[in-house]
Amino acid sequence: MSAPLRIELLGPLQIRWHGQTIAVGAQRLQTLLAVLALRANQVCTAEELLDLVWHDNPPGTGLKVLPPYIYRLRRILPVDVLERTPDGYLLRLPDNALDLTEFETAVRAAAGERDRGELDAAAAGYRRALDLFRGEPLSGLPGQYLAAQRLRLVERRDKIFGDRVDVDLDRGQAAELIAELVPAVAAKPFDEHLAGQLMRALAADGRQADALDVYTRTRDTLIDELGVEPGPALREIQQTILRNDETARTPDELPYAAATFVGREAELARLIQALSSTDASAPPIVAIDGMAGVGKTAIAVNTARRLTTRYPDGLLFVDLHGHTPGHPPRDVKAALDHLLAGVGIGPKSIPQELEDAQTLWRSTVAGRRLLVVLDNAPGSTTVLPLLPGSPSCGVLITSRNQLTGLDTRDRLHLDLLVPADAAALLAQLAGQDRVAADVAASNDLVERCGHLPLAIRIAGARLRHRPAWTVAHINQRLDRVGRRLTELSADGVGVAAAFELSYEQLAPDQQRLFRLLSQLPGRDLDQYGAAALADLDPDDAADLAESLVDANLLLQPVPGRYEFHDLLREYATHLARATDSPETLEAATDRLLEYYLQATFHPLSVQSGMKYFDPGPRPPCAVPELDTLEKSIAWGDAEADNLAAAVERSAASGQHTRTWQLALASGNFLERRGKVQQQDLVLELALAAAVQLGDPEVEARVLHTGAGLIRAQRGLRAAADRFRQALDRLPDDGDLLLRAQIYSGLGNVLQNLDPYGEALPTLLEAIRLARELNNRRLLSQCLTYTAILYANALDHEAATATFEEALGIFRQLGPTGLMADALSGLTHSYADAGRIEDAIATGTAAYELALELKNVFSLPWALGALGLAYRLRGDLERALSLHREGLLAAERCGSIAARWSLLLKLGDSLLAVGDTAAALDCFEQVLDASMADKTHLYMVEAWEGLAAHATAVGDPVTAAGHLNQALAVSEEYGLPHAKRIRARLAELSE
Repeated sequence: MSAPLRIELLGPLQIRWHGQTIAVGAQRLQTLLAVLALRANQVCTAEELLDLVWHDNPPGTGLKVLPPYIYRLRRILPVDVLERTPDGYLLRLPDNALDLTEFETAVRAAAGERDRGELDAAAAGYRRALDLFRGEPLSGLPGQYLAAQRLRLVERRDKIFGDRVDVDLDRGQAAELIAELVPAVAAKPFDEHLAGQLMRALAADGRQADALDVYTRTRDTLIDELGVEPGPALREIQQTILRNDETARTPDELPYAAATFVGREAELARLIQALSSTDASAPPIVAIDGMAGVGKTAIAVNTARRLTTRYPDGLLFVDLHGHTPGHPPRDVKAALDHLLAGVGIGPKSIPQELEDAQTLWRSTVAGRRLLVVLDNAPGSTTVLPLLPGSPSCGVLITSRNQLTGLDTRDRLHLDLLVPADAAALLAQLAGQDRVAADVAASNDLVERCGHLPLAIRIAGARLRHRPAWTVAHINQRLDRVGRRLTELSADGVGVAAAFELSYEQLAPDQQRLFRLLSQLPGRDLDQYGAAALADLDPDDAADLAESLVDANLLLQPVPGRYEFHDLLREYATHLARATDSPETLEAATDRLLEYYLQATFHPLSVQSGMKYFDPGPRPPCAVPELDTLEKSIAWGDAEADNLAAAVERSAASGQHTRTWQLALASGNFLERRGKVQQQDLVLELALAAAVQLGDPEVEARVLHTGAGLIRAQRGLRAAADRFRQALDRLPDDGDLLLRAQIYSGLGNVLQNLDPYGEALPTLLEAIRLARELNNRRLLSQCLTYTAILYANALDHEAATATFEEALGIFRQLGPTGLMADALSGLTHSYADAGRIEDAIATGTAAYELALELKNVFSLPWALGALGLAYRLRGDLERALSLHREGLLAAERCGSIAARWSLLLKLGDSLLAVGDTAAALDCFEQVLDASMADKTHLYMVEAWEGLAAHATAVGDPVTAAGHLNQALAVSEEYGLPHAKRIRARLAELSE
């Protein structure tokens, strides 16, 4: 388990707190932290710090410069990490908080494993240690002290790298080391130890001539540049190679391995491991599958090249042409004849009958250590007759299909290149300088190629052969509608051609689903969405989708969900337009949109208060059983983006009624996941659709739904205006339930804007309508809002009673986010009444419910209430942690009110632990923001917080000034805080 605090020096200076990066700030502040971290758990005097940090440019103020920097560091670091002692300053860190300590611990452990002869464990330990380096240690930080430390750490890293290479050589990993050692030797041409390691690796890989060439080049460099001969250790390695120069000739049929092969280190390691393990009963057989152009052959050849030591009797290669344009699949007998010839069987000795040839093949290779690469296999039936029986042989197979009919040691699904490797491949192909000239455009090109190696290779080749083109220019060409696949072709080879053969090998029903899936508005879908598009039973749709996954024409990011690679989707769209009529494609899209609408109205969503309208009778449509809260949340999480895309598609097609219905039904799912921008967009589309329909009641529904989003993003007044617009648009004889909902939402907003004026009558009207409608869900909502109003009015008795009534209804109807809010509110009421243990119980329940519902808007309020309860109990560290977590949650969800509330609570907790400076910052942030927004309740509470801070630092005059400002606002606007403020003023005057 990682430490809550982590300071990383083995690269650019970086601090992480609970996994989140903390910005340190100015360079000099970073330098100070780096010096303290290098001397962690040691006392540094002020004089030492001044010399080590400011040696290059000492300030005229001397030691006075240090305390402000120490203060800024304390605000960044957790409490009690940076201590002031009588002798100086101490950065107190546990062992696992510093990457440098972790590095040395890993090195010691690896050295111990090496001494005990556990070479595999030693190599792994050295790798773990070296992986902690993220670049040049302490990069960019000034000063002689850090420069010396940087040099020391680099030399230490290089020493451990050398130890790891020695261990890997002893483990027989020579082939894998060559690619690492070649650039290392080029970078350090005078390092005889590195040169010797490369010579040993090359010789062990059967490349004695290359090894001797390294010696010659190193000797020439030493003589020309330094005037010295190589040392005895390097000369001894040369003589050893010369004595063993004769090697037996073995078959090597591997094709050219592209010079631009990049990345795939984890996949290579996995393949090598699977093919290196021994089994007394069967040969290791490994299958690689993946979509067209993903680089299956390249990784197979590179893997085989690294296994020459494990398979010294030869490397055989057969292209089975399972998916080669213009070339039929290779006959099994012809493939077998090729293998027999590869192991030295003459043409006249190869039997004519397949079974006899199989027998000869297996008997000939028995006991030999051969690696057989069967590339581009069409299916399992082609491969089975070609497999050797001897466990000393290995087999590596590539195919676009998942070869489920084979009993393999391992199966690797080769995925797309990760962004860094894709960018590196483009740089190698098009030229590093060209890519570096416009990094953003280069990254965009990689995205347009979908991280597919074939597409990147074609794009890179086009750039290389067209010096006048910029990367931005080829991006513009790729962005032209319907032209991307055409542009990604060169020398008769193209992405579309690679896809075409895979498509042609599908059955008609598979081809139809492949084409119709291209009409998906969003990113992915489940079996029910596929069934809607193709007008199939969901189980049949799932079977067909799985068959497309097996053919690597469809991706399955998680079980049960399917999506296209971008280029495959474009290819499927092209096929759909060329094959299917516009009416067919329109009908498929219509069925999918209908599915989304019906699925959003499952029983649990209606129970949870998401029914903003009655969808009326609908055509038959299969939807998933979302009969539990967990299933409902999981479905909403998976489909939120797709629902937003579906609304956009519906709006674009002019289906106004479905657009507003789907937008309103989807809005709650988007809100639950914090996708406020998408929710804003769909509601704009819904309002435009309602205007087009000329239906004022529909406009009122949309305005009411959008008011909640406006409140979180643009403040309370904008939300109140939207609620009032909804009331104005709603006809006098309009839906009574909608009217009650609008009053409820408006009252909730007014409890902050006008808590002692219009808010209470508005909420009481909402309660009256809810009781008249016998709508217990709405009633619980209105009661919760009213209870919050009573709490803000400091009427704790009424607030407690109203919260408890609301919660009684919630417990009967089932949990919702508002129930979590009611629990949070009741926590405050219990806390104000001195019922601390009850407050902790309800605060814990609120927090756990918000987590269970994954409700990003309820979570900060729950954390704030629970932190308050723990602070009143005296558990200050727990309170501080909860309030910090709550502030992060408020910032993530974008709620202005939640952020202000958590800042105030965090300020109180910081005061309680004595961090007055940080507390002051919290209160000032709320005061500035609430004054700009003219939110008087938060203004008053911010001034009260500032007064508490002034009192804590011994400044009663300033405290009284803040309280008088709070009192003036309270009296002017009739806030209930006046009595409490007068009492505090009286205490100050005593």
